[in-house]
Amino acid sequence: MISVLLDVIGGVLLLLGLVLLTISLVGILRLPGTYGQLHAQGLATGPGVIAILASSIATENAATITFAVLAIVFIALASPVSSHAIARAAHRRGRRRGSEGEPGD
Repeated sequence: MISVLLDVIGGVLLLLGLVLLTISLVGILRLPGTYGQLHAQGLATGPGVIAILASSIATENAATITFAVLAIVFIALASPVSSHAIARAAHRRGRRRGSEGEPGD
């Protein structure tokens, strides 16, 4: 019984993660400018990857679950730092918020 429940939870988390990553990809492709693309990436990609990694609980394998938990912690710490670094680099290059059709994008 618990195995079936874990399979359902794992499947739902996997589907949720794939939907979030698809939304993020569409946002990156459609939004103009560095800041808009960074916004789409930051809001959907982190939770999407975390949901996909969390779906590994359905495996009931301790090594896989441990790896997924460590990867979730790394992504939770590294994603905001990398987004900040990209935004700071864009700001230093002279990109202003709200400017569409930025050269080099």
